[in-house]
Amino acid sequence: MGASERQAYLNPTPIPECPFLAAAPELAPRGSTRCSKKGGVCSIRNFTQTDDQDVRFGKITSTCPNRFLEDKEVIRYIGRLMLGTDDPVVVKEIPFLRRVTAGPVEGEDVPISDEAAGEQPDTEDVGKIDLVFVHPEKDPKEWCAVEIQAVYFSGASMSRDYEAIRSYTGNGTPMPGGGRRPDFRSSGPKRLMPQLQIKVPSLRRWGKKMVVIIDRPFLDAMAPMDTVGHVSNCDIVWVVVDYDEQREQGSAKLIVDQVLFTTLEDSVVGLTAGVPTTLPEFEEKLAQKVRSRTIR
Repeated sequence: MGASERQAYLNPTPIPECPFLAAAPELAPRGSTRCSKKGGVCSIRNFTQTDDQDVRFGKITSTCPNRFLEDKEVIRYIGRLMLGTDDPVVVKEIPFLRRVTAGPVEGEDVPISDEAAGEQPDTEDVGKIDLVFVHPEKDPKEWCAVEIQAVYFSGASMSRDYEAIRSYTGNGTPMPGGGRRPDFRSSGPKRLMPQLQIKVPSLRRWGKKMVVIIDRPFLDAMAPMDTVGHVSNCDIVWVVVDYDEQREQGSAKLIVDQVLFTTLEDSVVGLTAGVPTTLPEFEEKLAQKVRSRTIR
């Protein structure tokens, strides 16, 4: 991509349509398939500049859940795997938990809703299942819960890249304007794991499965998980996607790379991605902290 073409992407007018969300408009917030991210960045990757000024690229990591919707490939795959259909009905944000309190909660006496978007006033629902895939014809209904987990990033604001692009006059690849990295700890143990711990036990009692969509770098950042051999014995189905950059030059095609069947307990081990330190190691680090405070 040349310098002038890059400039055109910095401040697009009008805001462009998201090609991935457009593939599944039923999931669009308030019916709009326009990109919601400034600059349209829905994935990041590591850049390494060699001594001879070549740039080496790491694997693509998804930072927007809409990136997983490309051509509805994952939706069709999950429909076939879990429900036996290529065209499941996709329903979003189904109330799942009801509030239980010892008394009235201040400020919650007035229902808040977006009736224009079809939401109903509700003060009792405190948790929702993000997506539910339903077989379009079977009765009683066959369905599975689906969670899409993209990755947050840590580091410099993306706006610093815009300045770097504006000032770059070459036709190669400009280096990022600031350092940043995928934050798998915030995305996994801090965000995804509590969601699974809250939702999966009830789904398990109902005889239903939770499907989690992640990408390959997310899985690689997790600890190894023990798996079971068949979907009937699992609590969680991990659908792992990757991006094929060889199929068409200049594009990254989403593909389903791997499927894992695990229990909730083994999933927690994988997401925690760590083992407890020993007591002597902990107390030695504690002593170092105490000594440093004493010296001050």
